[in-house]
Amino acid sequence: MAKLFTFYFLLAILMVIICDKRMVVPMAGVKDCHKVWNCKGGNHCWEDCKNRYSGKGMCDLYTAPGVPKQCFCAYKC
Repeated sequence: MAKLFTFYFLLAILMVIICDKRMVVPMAGVKDCHKVWNCKGGNHCWEDCKNRYSGKGMCDLYTAPGVPKQCFCAYKC
């Protein structure tokens, strides 16, 4: 009897979780966009991204030998 009760209890919890996810109304969010260019320094990358796209920019921390560092800029489209 205890095993059957445990099974139904877990099944009920699972059903509540599944039903809650279906009831969530998706919100229309702002899409994230990205731009990449050669990095001319961490502060320069951050300032360029902020001024051009109102985003947040960061240079590569690690790159392969012979490959220039890249500035990655993330901003809202």
